[in-house]
Amino acid sequence: MPNNNHKYEPSTINTISISSSVLLSLLRHTSEHYPALFSGALLGFEDEKTIDITHGFPYPYPDQYEGGSFKSRSGSQYQKDLLENFKKLGYGVEFQGWFQSTISGNFVTTQLIEGLAQQQLNNSNIFILIHDMSSIGQEVNLKALRLSTGFMNAYIDGKWKSKDLEKNKISYLNIFDELEIKIQNQALTELYLTTTKEPKTTESELQILNLLSNSNSTSQLLESLYSQVDSFNYDQNNFNYYQRQYQKEGSKIQQWKQQRKYENLERAKNGEKEIENNDEWKSLFKLPVEPSRYNNLLHSQSIDLLADDILKKCDEELQKSFAINRKLTL
Repeated sequence: MPNNNHKYEPSTINTISISSSVLLSLLRHTSEHYPALFSGALLGFEDEKTIDITHGFPYPYPDQYEGGSFKSRSGSQYQKDLLENFKKLGYGVEFQGWFQSTISGNFVTTQLIEGLAQQQLNNSNIFILIHDMSSIGQEVNLKALRLSTGFMNAYIDGKWKSKDLEKNKISYLNIFDELEIKIQNQALTELYLTTTKEPKTTESELQILNLLSNSNSTSQLLESLYSQVDSFNYDQNNFNYYQRQYQKEGSKIQQWKQQRKYENLERAKNGEKEIENNDEWKSLFKLPVEPSRYNNLLHSQSIDLLADDILKKCDEELQKSFAINRKLTL
């Protein structure tokens, strides 16, 4: 839950330096266990300009959903045990953030947001490293993210109405700030990527295999998109209902105020004292309360990311289809 007495101090470090051995270990772990989702703790050091990640440890069990381990007692205890063991060994590493495997925009969950927000209240430099598995076997898609200052201010206030989002200048496009990632010894990572690609047979066979793999990945993205759109529509229907009720009650209030104005004009003509209690309508009418826009914000962000990835997949499939068709017609 947000802490209304807490003032958020914006982050001061926006560059993440990751040891290649740590990164390769995490990539191998998440890739080998695909499609299961895994998260874990990232440990390291801070200086004035950079966060150095020197150790990464996956939680010893898969997540049922993105961010599931961040708020769990077992996850917190595992993280605490890691730090205590390093302290006994004389290492001064500190918790710096998490990593999380995901499929495109599915990582934008209330559990992940809540866990990250609570950590950023304690240390605004905390971040999360997202490994997008939607392109598994083709490329490595990594993003280092942190909740934006505007989002954190709204989180502390605990208010998510339209006027609050406007006040904090928040939209689904700026929930996160993306950080710069620097990989130490980039050559090792590039070597890993070249050794994990599928062995080539003939060119046409490889094209077909990649196309089938890509189609399966695209179907996963579409299923996720359908789910997010359903959730978005449910939330949006509640908001639309609120707007209709607000307009309906607003019309009644305007009619009442107009009627009161006519009454006072008549009283003035008759030399009678006007009725001054113009706020009487508040006891007669009740305006509906605007529902929270929090879930709408998260669903919109997830849909935007999923839609972008689907468009990229479609472009890839079209290019491969044209290539195969051209190969067969030659």
